[in-house]
Amino acid sequence: MNVKSSSEPCRIRCINFTAVAVGVFLLSLVFAVVTARSLYDDGTHYFMRVLQAGGFTEMLFSRGHAAYLYQLPVVIALKLGVTNLGKLQLAFGVGCFCTWPLAMWLCHRLAPPHFWLVVLACSSGYLNAAFVAVGEHVVTHAFFWPVVFVLLFVRPLTLFAAVVLLISSAILLRTYESMLFLGPVLAWLAFRRAQSEAATGPRVVCLVAAVILLLSVPIAMDGILHPCTGSNANSFKTGFFSVLLSPGWTISWTAGWLGLMLAGVWQPKLRAWITSRVGIFLLGAGILFWGAWPLLAPAQLDPYKQYEARFLDLLVPLALLAVAMFMNRFPSWLVTRKNYLVNMSAALLLAQSLWQLAATEQWRGFLHVLQDLMASRSGIVMLMDTPYGRQPAVGGQATRFVWVMDLRNLCVEISPRRVQALVLGDPFIDQDTVNRIMLDGYLPKYLPELDRYGVDYHEYLRAFNPEELKIVAPAPK
Repeated sequence: MNVKSSSEPCRIRCINFTAVAVGVFLLSLVFAVVTARSLYDDGTHYFMRVLQAGGFTEMLFSRGHAAYLYQLPVVIALKLGVTNLGKLQLAFGVGCFCTWPLAMWLCHRLAPPHFWLVVLACSSGYLNAAFVAVGEHVVTHAFFWPVVFVLLFVRPLTLFAAVVLLISSAILLRTYESMLFLGPVLAWLAFRRAQSEAATGPRVVCLVAAVILLLSVPIAMDGILHPCTGSNANSFKTGFFSVLLSPGWTISWTAGWLGLMLAGVWQPKLRAWITSRVGIFLLGAGILFWGAWPLLAPAQLDPYKQYEARFLDLLVPLALLAVAMFMNRFPSWLVTRKNYLVNMSAALLLAQSLWQLAATEQWRGFLHVLQDLMASRSGIVMLMDTPYGRQPAVGGQATRFVWVMDLRNLCVEISPRRVQALVLGDPFIDQDTVNRIMLDGYLPKYLPELDRYGVDYHEYLRAFNPEELKIVAPAPK
């Protein structure tokens, strides 16, 4: 059968390929939950705070709703009486990684023909800044899309769409400082939609959503003016320039992929070559190479680079919103390009998801390294005195996962309940007092109170040597 003679087989192929890509994406998230990747970076701090509080804990007012979403599954487990740390870690991981699947499901339910947009947003934005599981910017970008889908694509406004709009707007009220820019744009869309509604009910719903979204702006501004740490405001800007100068693996490939995708949109001959057998073979090989890179070159894996790229969760939604509005205004433009855009977006999601799987496998191996260190030693283990602290990779194992501020918490959470050792990373990020606070966290009086979860520090305390914490920072070069 000649599939080119009918648009239906092509449509089916597009749907199947998107389904495969989304399936691999979901698999990468399940693997991340199971391997406790939610504990990387600030995740250890979030999780420990919830465990000690025994319920919800406020992190930063301007990001409160995002924090509650992360904490919700583990808080439910705590209220049900669960005290097993392994099960609580899984619940916390579900909270950290469920946001984008939920947003994508809502968008598909609201407007299936435009689902490729949220797939592209996920792969070019979220998955370029996703290795650090706990990041409130993730929630902002994710729930940006259900709001856009309702306001642009759902006509007439259904009851389900109205509920999604109001709940998503309420979540965005307190998520991240990027709402300073996204809030006014979304509120403008809501006001514009309200003006076009003839019925009172839909008009009121859109107006209420617009007010909520506008209220997010001063809250975001307050977060900028009163950050939780002095370095937060500057790190966003420095991360932007760092990525521009050295974009890293996934961002570089994404930029090239988007360039090829755009070129194919405007050049039919190039589009025809890309979708030919040779083009598909070459792109498929590129996708496999892209995804396998963390395993092929572990020393080049720099997961923290993705945290520096969190500005993409602001720029990508703004850029793709312009695309969504253009398509909404000129729907006929999409007819001859739809299958190409759908497939290229799905391919990007597949490549990024494979990279996440490979990088998470490296994380899993690194946790085993820490567990072995804690099982074979006692007291404080100086990571920088081991091969895993001095080298970016040891054999096939990447080692650049330590977030020194929370390494103690990470060790507590992944170790046996009878803690005999805690691993200390390099405490000298800079010369400010935060380093002393980090070192003090290894003192007996500052150890987290986790008796109710079966954590016993007696073996660690017997081997504890306070002299090991009297480290003098090296003189500036």
